[in-house]
Amino acid sequence: MTTHNDDFTVIRAWQAIVTQAIQSRASDIHVEALKLKTVIRIRVDGVLQTLQVPIAVEHERIIARIKILARLDIAEQRIPQDGRLSVGLNYTRPDIDCRVSILPTLHGEKAVLRLLPPPSTALDLGLLGLHAQQLAHFTDAIAQPDGLILVTGPTSSGKTRTLYSCLSQLNTSGRNVCTIEDPIEIRLAGVNQIAYHPKAGLDFNSIIRALLRQDPDIIMIGEIRDTATAELAMQAAQTGHLVLSTLHTRGALASVQRLRSLGIASDVLRACLRCISSQRLARQICSVCHAEDSRDDCPLCGGTGLFDRIGIHEVLPFTNAIANAFESTLTTADLSKQIQRSGFQDMRSAGMVHVANRRITLAELNAQLGSWH
Repeated sequence: MTTHNDDFTVIRAWQAIVTQAIQSRASDIHVEALKLKTVIRIRVDGVLQTLQVPIAVEHERIIARIKILARLDIAEQRIPQDGRLSVGLNYTRPDIDCRVSILPTLHGEKAVLRLLPPPSTALDLGLLGLHAQQLAHFTDAIAQPDGLILVTGPTSSGKTRTLYSCLSQLNTSGRNVCTIEDPIEIRLAGVNQIAYHPKAGLDFNSIIRALLRQDPDIIMIGEIRDTATAELAMQAAQTGHLVLSTLHTRGALASVQRLRSLGIASDVLRACLRCISSQRLARQICSVCHAEDSRDDCPLCGGTGLFDRIGIHEVLPFTNAIANAFESTLTTADLSKQIQRSGFQDMRSAGMVHVANRRITLAELNAQLGSWH
């Protein structure tokens, strides 16, 4: 039987974890069960690091605390559970929304919390690391009255923030802006946000069909996952709506091939596709260390020499000339060369501009792009 003091100890332990995570600018908190202990790790600027928690509490009780806050089933330990909760530096006034995932593992349940950006986060295309010409292409694309704009890249590459930055710019009183998300990441005032929830009957197909009867001007679809999603997105783009979405592909050129593999015809792509942006996030050189030429005990980065992240982008406006190139019989390498001659800047070239401007290191660029060509 637990006592009031035991409960208070758990609350203190959890708040200590939260406080360290927030102060460290963490995007995620991992609570992991090993055979004989609990490990707490946080992800900062894309890299996991271990936290030292000053209060020892049983693993099951920390997990139970998270479940209570997220309104999950404490007794259920055999299946995954998902929920939301709020945290803050002051536990009586939590002001940061979190997405919660609980998963059974060998030695106990693991909890991962994604700390979501607050509504006050600056959502501005000009702050994402786009170069001047890339920003111009993007701005031109979202100024169109209809068509499809794709943001691509792997998980945790900043696609969501890019989409929300577009929505923030497009969100005016004269437009009906709607989103279909899984889950809703950032709550935007004035935007009609709908959570994808197939278990409750809210699957993608039923949502978008209903949404198209709601007189939308702009629709954001969290992700194009399959042929049905792709076809509905194209249908919406063809019928006078501006559609924004994401796709998990390696780069902008691969996105066109992916849409073709999903059964989208070349003439439909030519009519609908406006722009594809692919991106990665790279850790930036610390401004304090760089200015003082010393990393020892840096108050900003703690001696790592790196602080915060910036986007590396490649932006492909889908013009008639580029559409013609994709419909040709060129090899992938020749296609890439022809498109670059039209002014397209691939991701490595864009990243090298950041290196030249001392925003990121060459080692960090190589780490993020690997063998990218």
